[in-house]
Parts: sequence; structure tokens; C-alpha cells
Amino acid sequence: MMNKNLQSLITCFAFILGCLVTGKAQDRCGTMPALEHTFKKNPTLRSRFEVQTRNIQQAARERKARQQALRITGATMYIPVVFHVVLTNQAWVTDAQIQSQLDQLNRDFAGLNPDSTRIPAAFKPLFAKTNIQFKLAQRTPGNEPSTGIERVTTFQQDFDINDSRVKYNSTGGADAWDNTRFFNVWITNLSGGYLGYATMPGGAIASEEGVVIKYTALPGGIDPYDVGRTLVHESGHYFGLNHIWADENFCNADDGIDDTPRQGTYTSGCWNGVKLDTCAKASPGIMYQNYMDYTNDACMVMFTEDQKIRMETTVSMYRASLLTSNGADPVIAYNLDASAKSITTPLQRICSPAFAPVITLRNNGAMTLTSATIIATLDGGAAASTTSWTGSLPALSETPVTLNGLTVAEPGAHVLTVVIASPNGSTDENAGNNTITLNFLYQLPVSPPLTESFEGSAFPPTGWDILNPDQNIGWSRTTAAARTGTSSVVIRNFDYAFNGQKDYLRLPLINIPSGDSAFMTFQVAAAVITDPKDSLNAFDTLEVLASRDCGATYTSLYKKGGSNLITRAAATTTSFVPTFNEWRKDSVNLTPFINNGEILLAFANTNQHENNIYLDDINVYSLSISPVLKTKGFLITPNPTTGRITVQFYPYPAFIKGINIFSSTGQKLASQRLNSTGSSGYSFDLSMFASGVYILQVVLGDKVITQKVIKR
Repeated sequence: MMNKNLQSLITCFAFILGCLVTGKAQDRCGTMPALEHTFKKNPTLRSRFEVQTRNIQQAARERKARQQALRITGATMYIPVVFHVVLTNQAWVTDAQIQSQLDQLNRDFAGLNPDSTRIPAAFKPLFAKTNIQFKLAQRTPGNEPSTGIERVTTFQQDFDINDSRVKYNSTGGADAWDNTRFFNVWITNLSGGYLGYATMPGGAIASEEGVVIKYTALPGGIDPYDVGRTLVHESGHYFGLNHIWADENFCNADDGIDDTPRQGTYTSGCWNGVKLDTCAKASPGIMYQNYMDYTNDACMVMFTEDQKIRMETTVSMYRASLLTSNGADPVIAYNLDASAKSITTPLQRICSPAFAPVITLRNNGAMTLTSATIIATLDGGAAASTTSWTGSLPALSETPVTLNGLTVAEPGAHVLTVVIASPNGSTDENAGNNTITLNFLYQLPVSPPLTESFEGSAFPPTGWDILNPDQNIGWSRTTAAARTGTSSVVIRNFDYAFNGQKDYLRLPLINIPSGDSAFMTFQVAAAVITDPKDSLNAFDTLEVLASRDCGATYTSLYKKGGSNLITRAAATTTSFVPTFNEWRKDSVNLTPFINNGEILLAFANTNQHENNIYLDDINVYSLSISPVLKTKGFLITPNPTTGRITVQFYPYPAFIKGINIFSSTGQKLASQRLNSTGSSGYSFDLSMFASGVYILQVVLGDKVITQKVIKR
């Protein structure tokens, strides 16, 4: 055995996390390359990971010394586990396989695996029986009954270790259950030859913590990885263990565990007896029997005592909330339990004073729910309605219910309260979930012009609101950057803990009663962490949306992400704050909404954990076109001119390549190359040219227009 120290571990981590594991060493476990990819996407995690690694190492040494001195053993640590089965064909994995996997996990962690007889005599004193055990979850994060198995039929054929799609419902995966209450395990089809990967303590955002394994690595899967040891191996990573060869092919590499011998590289295949290598040149050789090596499932059979201490220390320090979680406790069942699960209408605001609330009525009880009285009140009783619901709602089911209408008395902020009473004409056995409230906004529509530069201290400004569905990071006012004035708004994707989340910044309800054209312009600044030219990357997305039904549904008018959105070309690995020159003015055509009813406009950010997006100087306006321009469709004003001219179109052509100014002899004097639509006009300054006749040429997609311009 070789003695190893903390300094060598830290040195090893600094090295292995600065480069990818190469060659066949990636084929079985993708933990280290996935960890490095995560650090590139989120550099702040690297320092947190390194701090937690040092803390665990030191605490494990102290724990070992204490246990040796007092000859004590710890109590069993029970971990609630949920299996998310994310496959195109759910028949590929049975519940029985998952139960068999859980049983194997518990046997191996408890040191009760019968194949431990493969451990050679020299290593038997090191064979550990950990105190960590796993139980299937019996409740969801919302405390509803569960089997601990969630099945999601995905449209994705497979998932890569270097993206997080499998961990988000919005990208074909399954959202993690609360990582403070559940150990999340995703079973899916992994690409690239990998059998699994894990997040290590401090090395991932909360919504991505857990283990991912390939479905063929379950018990009964494909030989030689068909015993269930892939999850044992990856769970070792989740609880702080490194590969036994420390992911480097030289003998100075250290896995941070004192009682594991150094070895030069991973072991593949299946072996018996003593196996030597360049680092272990004498008996007992390398510990290819260890779960943290790469041998076949049938030949990895042990954790060591120091690995046990490391994992139990990790649980106590950084996974402790799992030990007090009620995730594996059965839900207390009531016979009669009706609940108001959610209010789905209004969606935080209403666009007319009269509205009919819509709620989700849920039956949490064992008895079928056949009737209930639903009472809705506004602003503490200023207005009220009572709805008598009847139906047949089985246990643990839910249904939408439209309530009788209510009317707000005046514009402003309001509170809707809904109470469920008298289920089945009797008394609810669990009154704690009978009441739900919603704060919402009602404002009269406004007409253009509407301008907002966020200079006021109140946020959101009057008539605006923000939607933050996950109650995490949302749009906020900042004084760190501005295109004009001292303030702007920002969505801090750099700090966002959840991928695939959409957050809205919504304008006041707008009515555009007249005009020949209408636009919204705004200043935007954005950056990304990764290479903006990476076409395979999922980038943050900014959209401008329009709704005709007060936010129930939206139509996208503008959508940009990655290289199309950013205003700083270089990848930025720190939190982005734009300079004055890193802003761009973008516009959205609102002409179809003129005299066409009220619209609700919204900026929507979809987060993919890239970098911050800023907005400033939002301007909604309409334009009226002169009768002459309407008649001619093309106008140069003023003409004759003494200096500047403006070129206008009506209606705006579908495609303009450019506008050129020529002298009477055919010499090109000025030019604007164009490849976009939506501008209200283009300007040229002729003040430096001599008096005379000039030719203005407009190059369209299918023709060329020319007209004389007189310079006095």
C-alpha cells in the first residue's frame, strides 16, 4: 500500500480537470469529460468543486482518525432515489429491472454481494461495508404518491454526456426532482459508447445533479455490463470518489484514497489473481476488483474502507439533506381530500375587467370526488362568486373548472382567493390545501407612443409585469449598464441554475388605433460563454412575442440566439456587462396590429446557461405616411435639396439590395448596401457635392428604380 496525501490529490485534480480523458478510458464512464465540459460552460463551478473536494478530503481524514480511536461505526444512511426512464420505447426497461438494480446497489454498498469471494486475501482487510443504503421514492416533490419510477417517452434517439437535455422536460428529457430530497438517476440511451456519468459534489448546478446510465447497463442488459455495476460506479462518483487510477497514465496520479494502490491506467476485461502494472510491480498488485475501475461487471466487487469513509463524509457534508428527506416515506392518505392545485386563469394579468377564473381541482383522497363548493373572492371580499361543481373525479386525479365570473372595480393590482369547501357535501379531512391565492394586474390599454428606458426606481414600471415561472432568476432592473441614462433591464443567464426555462418581460396592453405602419425598437446587448460559431450548441434565445388573448397564447415576431443575437463577438466566460459600444438597435414590425384590436407584447428569454442579455430604450410607435408617398409608393424628400435627402417606400419592398447615388456622368458617389426590411427611410447627405442633377438608384430583388435628384 502507498501512503497518499492531500496535496497530491489537489495537484491531481488540477491536472485532470485541465484536460480531457483520452482514448478508451472514456468508453465506460463519462464523468470526468462531462465535468470538464460543465466547467467550461460555468467556470464558477470549478472553484466551488475544488473547495468542496478539499473540505471532504480533510473531513474524511478526521472522520477516519475518530473512528479508529473510538472503534465506532455509523448509523445507516438512507437515500431516497427516483429513476427517470427517458427512452423512445419504454418496453426496453421494466420495473423489475429497476428493482433489481436497486437491490444490486444496496448489496454492493452494504458489502453483502456474494461475489466478494473474488477479493484476494491481501485486499480482504480493506473490504468495506458502507452505511449508505437506497430506497425508492414513495412521493413526488409535490408530496403525491409515487413508485419512485418516472417514465418519459422521448423524441430524442439518444443523449450526449456533454449536454443536459436528458435532465430537462423541455428538451425531451425529465426534470430532476428536488435534489435536496432525492437522488436523481436517469436511465436513457447514451451516445458515444458511454455507459454512464455522474455529477460530483460541487460540480453541477442543482437541477442537473445526479447520475445518468445507459439502459443496457441495468441488470439483465448487455454482457459484460449486465450486473448493474455501472450505477454502483457512478454512485461512487456522486458521493465523492474518483477513478482508482486517477484518470492519468502515470504513477504520480492519485485518487485521494489512502488504501487503494496506485495504478498506471484503467483495467478492462476480467482478471483473476494478482495483476501487476508499471505502478504496482509486486504483489498484491493493482486493485482491479474495485468498483471505481473499469473491469467487467462480474469482476468489480468492492469498495475499500477509506472509500467508504470518503463517501459517508460526502453525504454528511454535502448530501446531508437527503438523510432527513421524507422522499421515501409513504404519503399519508385521506379518504376525502379535495384541493385547489392551481389557478390557470388569469395568467397574472387580465385585459378586461370581467373575467371567469379557471382552477385545477385535484382529488387527493381515496374516495371519488363527486361534488364541491368553490368560492372565489376579490381583494378580501370586494367581489365574490360561488360555483357548485359536480362530476366524477377519481382518486389522485385532477380536472380544470371554470368558475362563475368576477369583475374588478378599477385598474391596478388585485388579489384572487379561491377556497374549496364541502367535498361530497361533507367535511374535508385535510383543509390545509383548500385555499389558493393569486396576485394579478389589470390596466387599461395604452396607445403609442410608448417609451421605456427603466430610469425610474420602480420595477417593473407601471403597466408592465414579469413572469418567472420557476421562481428563480428573472428579468430585473440594473444600473451596471445602460445604452442611455443609467439603467437597463437584464436577464442573468450566467447565474441561472436551470436550463430551458422561459422568463417574460411584458409591456402594457397596447392598442394601435391608426397609422400606416408601426414598429417597436429596442436596444439589446448580449454575449455567450461558449463558441458562438458552434452550431450544435443550445444558446440562450431572446424572442419578442405578441398575444391577442391576454397572454394565453403567443405568436413569435422576433427570435434570435447565439451569433445572431450577441453584440460581443468573443466568448465571454465571466458575467457579461456591456460597454457603450456593445449595444445594437433592433426593430419589430407591428404594422399588422394597426386598428386590429389590443395586443400584449412580451420579451421572452429561454435560458441555456450562456450569458446575460440586456434591454434598454424600448419604443413602440406608429407612423403616418404622406398622401404623396402613398400614391407614388416611392418618395425622395426634399427634392430639390440643398443637403440631406430621405428615401422612403410604401409599402416597404420585400427585399432591397442597396441604394446608390450617381453623378450625371455615371460616377457612383454614395451607396448603402442593405439586406433587411423594416426601415422607415434611408438618408444621404449631398451637401458636399456641387449643384446639379444626380441619379438615385434603388436595387430591388427583381428590378431597379431610378429617379433624378436636383442639388441646388
